[in-house]
Amino acid sequence: MIKQSIFSLLLLVLLTHSQELIDGIVAVVGDNAILRSDLEQFARINASQMKIDPIRDQDKYIELVNKSLNVLIEENILLEEAKIESIEVKDRDVENMLENQIQEMITQAGSRERAEEMLGSPIFKIKRDYRPIIKKRLIVETLRSEKFKNITVSRREVNDFYNVFKDSLPEVPPSLDFSHILIDISPGEKEENETKEKADSILNLLKSGEDFGRLARLYSNDPGSATEGGNLGYINRGGFIKSFEKVAFSLHKDEISGIVKTDFGYHIIQQVDRKGEKINVRHILITPKISDQNILDSEKLSNDIHQNIINGSITFDSAAVRYSDDKDSKTNKGRIERIPKNQIQNPVFLSVLDNLEVGQLSSVFKTDLGFHILKLNNVYDDTWVIIEQWALEYKKSKLYQKWINDLKSQFYIDIKSSL
Repeated sequence: MIKQSIFSLLLLVLLTHSQELIDGIVAVVGDNAILRSDLEQFARINASQMKIDPIRDQDKYIELVNKSLNVLIEENILLEEAKIESIEVKDRDVENMLENQIQEMITQAGSRERAEEMLGSPIFKIKRDYRPIIKKRLIVETLRSEKFKNITVSRREVNDFYNVFKDSLPEVPPSLDFSHILIDISPGEKEENETKEKADSILNLLKSGEDFGRLARLYSNDPGSATEGGNLGYINRGGFIKSFEKVAFSLHKDEISGIVKTDFGYHIIQQVDRKGEKINVRHILITPKISDQNILDSEKLSNDIHQNIINGSITFDSAAVRYSDDKDSKTNKGRIERIPKNQIQNPVFLSVLDNLEVGQLSSVFKTDLGFHILKLNNVYDDTWVIIEQWALEYKKSKLYQKWINDLKSQFYIDIKSSL
C-alpha cells in the first residue's frame, strides 16, 4: 500500500512535468548519467507495447521500470563499447525503425489519440524524443550482431536444446519463399513543381514579415507540429535527418532558411533558440499531393509489367530489378526467401499468398504502400531450421550475459534510485 502511494505521488509529479523530475539522475554509468525522465520515457514506451497501464497496473509498471533501468544501464555500457568499435548506423534506418515503432504503438493503443494519452505526449513529441533512443538501440543491436555473428551450434547442441525445452516450444509455422514487385504511388513532376511553388510563395510571405507560427498552422503538412506553430522543441544534434539538421544548425537565432528538400517534402526552417549542441526550431512542411492521375499511372505501369511477365517479354527477376520500388528486396531480384508465415504482418499479402500455387503469379493488387505483384516460389517445412535457430539464439543469449557481466565489471556503475 505504501509502495502504491509513493508510486502515485511520483506519477503525479511526472504528469506535472516538474523540473526536479526532468533533471533527476537515477543511475551513473562511467561518465554517463541516466536521467529519471529518460527512464520514465523508455518505461512508458515499453508499457505501451506490453499493454501495461501505468495507473491501473501500478505493480507491473514498477517492475517494468526496474527492468527498463537495467536495460538502459546495459545500453550505456554497450554504447561506450560501440564507440571503441566505431559502430555507426544510417539515418534512413533510424527513420524507418522509428516510423514502424510509432505505427505499432498506435495500432496497439487503438488510435493516435489513445497512444498519445498512454504515452503522455503528442505523437510529434514522441517521435522527437524517441528518435535518439531508436538510434542508440540500432547501434547496440549492430554491435551485438557483430559480436556474435560467427557463433554456431552443433547438431548435438540443437538436440540437447530440443530435449530440454520441447514441451514449451511453440508450433513452427511454414516458411514462404516469394518474390515481390512494388510500384509506388508517387507525385509526378507536375505535383513536385506545384509543391515547390507553394513553398516558395510561403517563404516570400515570411520575408515580407508574415508570422511564422500563423503560416505553419495554416499551411504546414506536418500534423504533429502544425498546431504548435511548427515548433519541434529542443532537439540535440543527431535528432534530425541529416539534410534537415545541416541547415537547422547552420541558422542563427530567428533566422529563416530557404527551401530545404528531404524525403518528407519541402521544409522552411526557423531557429528559435540554441543552447550548445541543442537547438529549438520550428518548420513548415509542404508535401506533394498524390493526384488521381498519379494513381492511374502507377496502376497502368503495374498492369503493363504484369502482362509482360505473363507473355514472357520480361522475367519476374528482371522486372523487379528494373521497376520495383521495394528497396529491401530489389537487391535480391525482388525475392523474399523463407520468411515464417507468422512474420508476414500485412493481411492482404497473407490472403494473396494463401491463394497462390507454387510458381503462380498474383494479379496486381493495391495497398497503402502502392501496387503489388507477388510470385510464390516455394513453401517449406522449416521445423528443424527454426529449432536450430532457437538453439543458436539461446546459446548467444548465454554468451551475451557473460559478455555484459564482464563489461559491467570494467565500468563504474552507481544506481541511485528508480521510480
